[in-house]
Amino acid sequence: MSWIAGADGFKSRWCVVLQNVVTGELRARICPNFAGLLTLAEEPSVVTVDIPIGLPEVTRPGGRVCEQQARKILGSRASSVFSAVGRAALRAGSRADADAISRAAGGLGIGAQAWGLAEKLKEADAVMTPEHQRLVREVHPEVSFWAMNGRAPLPAGKKTLEGMLGRMDALEAEGFPSTFVRQLPAGLRVGRDDFLDACAALWTARRIEAGQAERFPAAIDPDARGVDQAIWY
Repeated sequence: MSWIAGADGFKSRWCVVLQNVVTGELRARICPNFAGLLTLAEEPSVVTVDIPIGLPEVTRPGGRVCEQQARKILGSRASSVFSAVGRAALRAGSRADADAISRAAGGLGIGAQAWGLAEKLKEADAVMTPEHQRLVREVHPEVSFWAMNGRAPLPAGKKTLEGMLGRMDALEAEGFPSTFVRQLPAGLRVGRDDFLDACAALWTARRIEAGQAERFPAAIDPDARGVDQAIWY
């Protein structure tokens, strides 16, 4: 298998960037759901996704260990790392109910931003198993860009012009063609920031494929279902 892939979620879909590790060919497309990431036509050997994989039953202060460690190195970008909503709260039908369930179990309250990821979390959690982690790994774009940038967080937010240009520069320095990162591929209807995040996910997939990737935390951290909770970079 010659392909690898990186994916970033937006609205109800996924932006996927693929690369052939032999020829260097890059492709980008929209995938309608998480399950579709496991059945891409190119049959990639690694798929990296910007969504929590492996969940606590209840979200404790600070979140998962991988989230705590990611925030520690991101400095001013630390707020981009949300604590994953626990499985107990995800069973609720509304944010208010989820908040009440989490608090009653001794966990954190569930804010609007965290609950905004609930559908994608449920979608991923319904599919992921320890076996599927041979293919699919969790990433966080800000952590990937931190690693690209000499282990220093990028100073500007990803939705600002400065932030987008800085992310393009970082990707170009890692071998992404300027023509690919500085203009959206034809027909790809997605925000530029989501596209760049998918490229960052692909960069980490390259490192995993090459046996060069690292992770937070360094040790295996299984959840109650045996799914490893780790952010790769």
